[in-house]
Amino acid sequence: MPTTTYAERFARNTELIHAYADDNSPRMAEIAHLYTILKRLKAKNVLNVPFEGNLVRTIARNEDITFADFVVPETLQAWNILQTDYELTGISLDHFDAVLSIAGIHHLTDQEQFRFITAIRRVLRKGGRLLMVEVKSGSSTSRFLDTFVGRYTPTGHAGNYLKNDFVRVLARVGYRRIERKTVTHEWVFDSEGHLYMWMTKFFGIRVSKPILIRRVGEILGMKRDTDTLRINWKLDFVTAQA
Repeated sequence: MPTTTYAERFARNTELIHAYADDNSPRMAEIAHLYTILKRLKAKNVLNVPFEGNLVRTIARNEDITFADFVVPETLQAWNILQTDYELTGISLDHFDAVLSIAGIHHLTDQEQFRFITAIRRVLRKGGRLLMVEVKSGSSTSRFLDTFVGRYTPTGHAGNYLKNDFVRVLARVGYRRIERKTVTHEWVFDSEGHLYMWMTKFFGIRVSKPILIRRVGEILGMKRDTDTLRINWKLDFVTAQA
């Protein structure tokens, strides 16, 4: 199945971009993992592309964050998001201490991913770090996105997820000290109602609450505590030095 392109997914439904500007507290584990490394690197100038505004701003308070995306709705002008492309046109070269990319490239083809990671190396200063979390091909997360979200969202969803050779691809571009590992982040919700309201908005899906709850449990795995629901969201964490 052809990859659902970034424009198909987001330009045709800009509400999905707005979801990244709104409350993303259920996903806090994703950014907390990255921010621990960001602090260790003592990074000051940080590029976030594609845009993950609320999630990044909630925790990264001492860094100079530049937001960029390939699709920028006029209604998000207050966020000062730079509109760019897969070559990061208009982004300062040799400038950033770190680039954060959070599940943002699985709507790019192999060639577009290569252009994107090449461009990231150009905008990083020497010794700067790419910090990426992305969906792995064949994972429970990829199955959820393609078989469930893809079925119930008007845009469809077919991702081009990280393949086994991604570390070699980064090395071809010229990155050094490359690491990759799978990390299970927990998305945390107060209740089934909270999970339903947040997920339907975040993924742009139209589905009944019972079906959503059942399929989340079946595909991703769900833990029920006294006052929370915890969803397993597996992503591959990649770090590489320019």
